[in-house]
Amino acid sequence: MIRMIQTQPAAAPILEQPHLLTLSEEPVLDPGTFGKPYVLNAGVADYGGSIILLSRAQAADEPSSVWMAVLEPDGLTVREASRRPVLGPGSECVVSPHGVEDVRITPMRDGRYIITANSLWPDEEHAGWWLPQIAIVQTRDFEHFDLVGFPFPGLATKNATLFPDTERPERYLLHRVQPDIWLASTLDPSLKEWPEPGHAIMKPPPELVEANFMRWIGAGSQPILTERGWFMVYHSGMWISEEHGEKLYMLWLALLDREDPYRVLARSREPIYWPLVGNSHSDEDWYSGVSFTCGALIREEELWVYVTLNDSRIHLGKMPMRTAWQMLDRPTPAGGDLAPAPV
Repeated sequence: MIRMIQTQPAAAPILEQPHLLTLSEEPVLDPGTFGKPYVLNAGVADYGGSIILLSRAQAADEPSSVWMAVLEPDGLTVREASRRPVLGPGSECVVSPHGVEDVRITPMRDGRYIITANSLWPDEEHAGWWLPQIAIVQTRDFEHFDLVGFPFPGLATKNATLFPDTERPERYLLHRVQPDIWLASTLDPSLKEWPEPGHAIMKPPPELVEANFMRWIGAGSQPILTERGWFMVYHSGMWISEEHGEKLYMLWLALLDREDPYRVLARSREPIYWPLVGNSHSDEDWYSGVSFTCGALIREEELWVYVTLNDSRIHLGKMPMRTAWQMLDRPTPAGGDLAPAPV
């Protein structure tokens, strides 16, 4: 299946790819939503019967900020869109004046929603470059946002997402130290103190690196607890041509152990979504060849993934959970129970 990406020039348009993630024909969020030319990488949460999307939005020549859209339960219809950022430059919770982006949202049992974000800071060692730092923010009402802190100051890391808390005392955090996915843990329920950044639990498969299909991997959606373990969407990425703004980003599935998330139980051997490089670019796109996510939900028997295309607009992708379990080489749970497990 993976070879088809490279060798089948007459492949069907991505919206017609069978048996994979099926995207909405119209974007859920686009440049008109917030009045910005590029809208991308939205975290998602269920809140009060609605769906919250916290999306990066910006022009190419300005720092990135995070804006909020409130969707109807159908996951497609925008009921309300913020008129100013909720995180980053221009908001009441600035986090970093140089830019805040790519948030994931995690519900906690005490009513908090924990937001993990990539914040940008000047890189003192490499002039003209930015040093990405994980920032942790909390909210209870999606109106007031408070900065908790920066768990690993000085470490270049991004693509962070917190696990929902369980009855266990540990709190777990996925993040990317190039080119791998790392996992860290803390016993501090305030999430302010993290003793160490942890270690790599997932690496890019060498055979795919050698075949020029990826160079790094990182978290996509927030982890979702199921009866089988922690279910998540993750991404792989590589530059095809930095000069011409072409990348290759694909989406994959992974399952981590419920009691010990340092243990990876399964990874899909095929991506659930990939762009057709060269066929999906338009003058309005920022980069071509990108499919990326920062948030997913499991709704009854369906996986919902909010997918950014070409760093420019966000679609809702759907896949039967039955297919997702098959891609992870896991039979459908007995009794057809495909919904998330209670924490």
